[in-house]
Amino acid sequence: MLGALLPQTALFHYEAKRKLTIQFTGTEMERLSGMADTGANYYDLIAGDLKPLMHQYHQTIFGTPCGAYVGDVITTRSGATYLFETMQFPLCDENGNVRYLLAYGYGRNPTDELGDRDVSDRTGGHIRELHYMDLGAGAPASCIINFEFRP
Repeated sequence: MLGALLPQTALFHYEAKRKLTIQFTGTEMERLSGMADTGANYYDLIAGDLKPLMHQYHQTIFGTPCGAYVGDVITTRSGATYLFETMQFPLCDENGNVRYLLAYGYGRNPTDELGDRDVSDRTGGHIRELHYMDLGAGAPASCIINFEFRP
């Protein structure tokens, strides 16, 4: 059963501030997210305006720790758009330190005929929904709904 989910998962290793290394990206996650660069730093792959937002987001995920649902509007190279939804969860290393991020994602159908993601569209304006999830340690009430930040 778990093996069937691997194409839609990704695993990241948090090493330091703005250093989130891609450890694994399943084939469907690669296609939907446009991130196929195992070993690359996530922060090197996103637009400059998105870096402060994502840094704050990752500080919350790893610092609380809590999970999150993210709805991201994707634009493909052909100009088509769709909603890419992910559930993201912090994971601990062997010493109990929160060091990993597990993401499970899917694109709202139909996405297979739309083509690959245009990687230049990784900007802050594409995040339509972002909600934190309490996994037992709390979670912020702040969120993004319909592209608007709500404290």
